[in-house]
Amino acid sequence: MTDIDTRSRILAATEIRFSQYGYTKTTMAEIARDCGMSAANIYRHFNNKLDIGAALAQQCLFEKELELKCIVTDESTTSAIKLQKFIQYLLHYTYNYFDESPRISELIDAMTIQRPEVIKAHRYSSLVLLRQLLEQGRNNGEFSFENIDETSEAINVAITAFYLPSVMPMFSLEEFEHKAKIVFELLLRSIAVR
Repeated sequence: MTDIDTRSRILAATEIRFSQYGYTKTTMAEIARDCGMSAANIYRHFNNKLDIGAALAQQCLFEKELELKCIVTDESTTSAIKLQKFIQYLLHYTYNYFDESPRISELIDAMTIQRPEVIKAHRYSSLVLLRQLLEQGRNNGEFSFENIDETSEAINVAITAFYLPSVMPMFSLEEFEHKAKIVFELLLRSIAVR
């Protein structure tokens, strides 16, 4: 088994463990037991639980970014529909992930405090993709706005509730979908060419 295979096995076992018991209550010994290996072997691949958490968070966030990139680069649809899909995907990804693994928010909280660079890099990547989407819309004559950086940042702030795990328990998925729809419509009215 290669080092990459072993790391993947550790991350898969850790994701299950974090999902069931949370980040805080999980120990390196439990992760090792779940993997069927010694703790010493785990330490050959990761320095500590925080490093495993960071790698797991990066892996999950990278998969999310790939989906967002597919939405942005889809040439078969309009920029307005891409924006709607972008918002909906963020909502569904976060809601479903939280619904399936409510304790995973502990990992996000830990990364936000102890490894902010992981969360910051993801937010930056998402913002770059949103900016690309808006730029496409402006270039094809669908959108009109003065400053792309300010517009991207404003839209990102407006949709924050749809990608924060801590907000997910506040509403049902139906309620969130309605909120996402009216936020999208408001955003579109503010940037669409009339």
